[in-house]
Amino acid sequence: MDKIADIINEWDPIGLFPMAPKDEYENEIQKLKVLLQQSELCAEQIAQGIEEIFIAAFGEDVFKQSRESCMRIAEAVIDKK
Repeated sequence: MDKIADIINEWDPIGLFPMAPKDEYENEIQKLKVLLQQSELCAEQIAQGIEEIFIAAFGEDVFKQSRESCMRIAEAVIDKK
């Protein structure tokens, strides 16, 4: 598994593990990778993208992570690039 997948799966933003399959967030991880291929984005832009990706996938009623939580993940992703 790659570093971004490790970060997202460890974060488990919806709280699906250990019941869900290991690839539960694969679609969201792929969308995040596409976002990261854009020109240099700052951590705030990546955090917003993470939030938008997960809200689109799971809805606001399920995805309850704060912007600060998304920011921590964005910074972790930047550190692993």
